[in-house]
Amino acid sequence: MSKDAYHALIKSILAILLKKGIKATTMDSIASSLQISKRTLYEIFSSKTEMVTCALEDMRDRHSRKITEVFMNSANVMEALLRSFLLQRDIMQGVNVSFLRDLDSHFVECGQDPDSSKIPFLENYVSVLQKGADEGFFRKDVNFSLLCRLQWIQMESLKRMEEFFPPDISLLEAYDSIFISFMRSIATPKGMEILDKALRDIDVVSRKNDK
Repeated sequence: MSKDAYHALIKSILAILLKKGIKATTMDSIASSLQISKRTLYEIFSSKTEMVTCALEDMRDRHSRKITEVFMNSANVMEALLRSFLLQRDIMQGVNVSFLRDLDSHFVECGQDPDSSKIPFLENYVSVLQKGADEGFFRKDVNFSLLCRLQWIQMESLKRMEEFFPPDISLLEAYDSIFISFMRSIATPKGMEILDKALRDIDVVSRKNDK
């Protein structure tokens, strides 16, 4: 299989995993959905675990490259965060909450700590927000470390959404609300001006109640 064909296959597999969840997806269902034989699938991946791991690693790598490109090509931190938010929204719109919940189980099965990326992510996030404060978009009188940890906890709660959230709140609505509320809580008037303009230009679900 060529490199391009392999990456196309991985993207197709990931789309199925995002839509149906990891546990609900089998090698049989993947093969059927992609109209290939299960034998062919097993010639590429030795197991479902390997297939899922490859799909997740590909998703992480592609997303990381996109985020790096966003920050390199943005005029400031506020613009970069808002563009990153839109990239994440594109993913969230096609995600089944079961996929998020299944992630922890998958990492445990692979002998990995589900929270292994937590500390480096939070450290980088805090550094980005501090730079945004230096640029004048975020307040300097807030504890970024504490607020970032609280936002992480809120995002993690989305994995258990079906258990604790009202049925009339969608995954995308919850994600929008958490991110936008966080940004509003730390933004200066200069930052709020950019934030409000950006939200007017996109269809953010959580703004419907503001009108």
